[in-house]
Amino acid sequence: MKEFVVNVTDMETRIALLEDKRLAELTIERQESRSLVGNIYKGRVESVVPGIQAAFIDIGFEKNGFLYVSDIAGVEGTGDFVFEDGVVRPKTRRRRAKLLSIEKLLKKNQHIMVQVSKDRLGTKGVRLTNFITLPGRYVVLMPTVSQLGVSRKIESDSERDRLKKILQSVRPKGVGLITRTAGEGKSKGDFAGDAKYLSKVWNRTKARMESMKGPALLHEDLGPILRIVRDAFTGGVSKLTIDDEDEYSRILNFLDAFAPSLKKRCKLHRGNRPIFDKYGIEDEIEKALHRRVFLKSGGHICIDQTEALVAIDVNTGKFTGKSRLEETVSRTNLEAADEIARQVRLRDLGGIIVIDFIDMESQKNRRELMERLKKALKDDRAKTTVSEVSELGMIEMTRKRVKHNLVKALSQPCPYCEGGGLVRSVTTKTFDMLRQLQSLFCHCKEKALIVQVHPDVARRLRRENKDALDGLAAKFEREISIESVSDFHVHDVKVLSARTRKELRA
Repeated sequence: MKEFVVNVTDMETRIALLEDKRLAELTIERQESRSLVGNIYKGRVESVVPGIQAAFIDIGFEKNGFLYVSDIAGVEGTGDFVFEDGVVRPKTRRRRAKLLSIEKLLKKNQHIMVQVSKDRLGTKGVRLTNFITLPGRYVVLMPTVSQLGVSRKIESDSERDRLKKILQSVRPKGVGLITRTAGEGKSKGDFAGDAKYLSKVWNRTKARMESMKGPALLHEDLGPILRIVRDAFTGGVSKLTIDDEDEYSRILNFLDAFAPSLKKRCKLHRGNRPIFDKYGIEDEIEKALHRRVFLKSGGHICIDQTEALVAIDVNTGKFTGKSRLEETVSRTNLEAADEIARQVRLRDLGGIIVIDFIDMESQKNRRELMERLKKALKDDRAKTTVSEVSELGMIEMTRKRVKHNLVKALSQPCPYCEGGGLVRSVTTKTFDMLRQLQSLFCHCKEKALIVQVHPDVARRLRRENKDALDGLAAKFEREISIESVSDFHVHDVKVLSARTRKELRA
């Protein structure tokens, strides 16, 4: 059972997808960092870089967008296309990149129509494409190509043939159309209305391209709530509950035009209790920020994110099983596979993901684990590829990275450890401080000094390492007083002159 729960405030919009009452996906859009994906701009070529076969495009923001050669439409050799995650992609991307030359297609200061396919990630600008797509409820209009297509999630051959015939009959001249999954079982009239509306949007966008001086916004995609309603609120979703009356009215008006039968599944949350609190979503979000995730059996998984990849480790923990070791390991691995698939979606983990399952001797159990993981990943809208289980119980998989993952979206690097997750120990800082004093004594003639440190470091200097401190003072003929400062970080050290209380530096 799937349902959407939407929380709206002046500062941010949060959209949760629940599957069997558990949080499966979370979308967060804040006013200060709104998503640009789907927006169409008149851009100006700022620079062409042959070495990486790409161009940087000014679309009116501080950071230029990035356009790769294979994402430029309307040139010879474009070939076949697929529609992935709302973006048209050439099937022969690598081959196309070799055949075409970016410097022959684009020149500095040239104007070009582009669409944002991926938001900013870290220091990178937005990813752009020249393959324009205009999504509707049932079809996607592709004005830069002429192919017709049907969503790969529609598996019935007879239904696919029926939909292709409908697309041929309703297609506006000179454009391509792709049927969305929501179009399964819909009538020709539904598709005709969608195609007609999207044609008007495209004509309006073209007119703005000709009349406006670039860089400029030509077409803005729907906001996060209506985008979810358009793209994911289908017959397979039992309910959508929202806590904002204005947005609730907008959803009903949207569904009036595109899917009236779904209006009865929309509910307005009333009352003072926060909607995410009522559904237990806040607790689920808090858990998703933790490194360790516990399994029902007593085992757990640990998720570590690095620059290059995500490492996930499976442990039996407190679970010891009731019979053989192999059975205990197999049960833990199967339970972990389900939870890993859920956490990957929820945290929006991308790139290379390495999963260290507990080693199993039985080939049958390994096959069962692979099938379980692939089945659990089927509901993931992001594209994933999974390798076979290695002899050591490792599985490598990739998942398409589209936006910041949940941890990065809701947190920032620790100012003390700078994202490393570790700080130096009290012992290390004590020894460092003694070396720092020795270095200072070689340049400074002050006879009496005050050393201000974290309480734990101060305690160590007064007890375990008192002899070392006294020996250093005697060697250099100095007087040293230790002051404990409660609001110091363990890394903080200040050496002051006892006479002037001015800070001394080595």
